[in-house]
Amino acid sequence: MRLIPRVRAFEARGAALKYPSRSRSAIRADDGTVILAIRARDLRRHRRGSRCVVWTPDEAQGAIDPVSRDLLEHCRLAALRGGAEGLITYGEAAKVDPDVVLPLRIVRRGEEYWAELSA
Repeated sequence: MRLIPRVRAFEARGAALKYPSRSRSAIRADDGTVILAIRARDLRRHRRGSRCVVWTPDEAQGAIDPVSRDLLEHCRLAALRGGAEGLITYGEAAKVDPDVVLPLRIVRRGEEYWAELSA
């Protein structure tokens, strides 16, 4: 597996991160597709595939953090549109395998947003 920096992985998908050192989501410029970075360690298997929490109110840190606000807006948009593209990040450096792009379904559960991958 060849891993590249998260910023370069988003750029390869046609999306620029607003806050390159911290952002985990962006919108592709040419078609408006939401792209989300999902930590491999957060994915949990369930009977129909895998899923993980993408955004929680705890992450908002009082709704002050602009990175969390962007992620929330991207989750809302992806939920409305029915999906997003997912990049899986590995390790503390959040490196990405550029050859793996997952179709995600983003759903709201209570105040949280979850990414679901079908089996």
